[in-house]
Amino acid sequence: MELLKESLVVIHLAGMAVLVGAFIVNMKRKSDFPFTAMMWAAIVQLSTGTLLVGLSYALDDAPDNFKITVKTLLATGALVAAIIGRKRQAHGESKLQPFFHAAGGFAVINLIIAVLWNAELWS
Repeated sequence: MELLKESLVVIHLAGMAVLVGAFIVNMKRKSDFPFTAMMWAAIVQLSTGTLLVGLSYALDDAPDNFKITVKTLLATGALVAAIIGRKRQAHGESKLQPFFHAAGGFAVINLIIAVLWNAELWS
């Protein structure tokens, strides 16, 4: 069971790396945003995150429900922004920067929450 959990963590972190990396690398772009990669990375994040939470409950190691709720909402926001941006980009629309920055911004905030929520800084 530990191997499954650690494998899911690796996949979850890979999804985060793609999502945040695509955002950081392309922040200065004005068009041709990598919405498809961001969308799939957000899907990986949501699915592996859900599996990790379920696995935590199965192993009697219940996570902080409020933290998980906040992170799920942010990940869903990133996914929705990436999907909308991808669809609009496919139809040749302009003014896609807000969707790109929303998807990336939600992902970065989610990353910061993941790292700092239980940090000893607050003790």
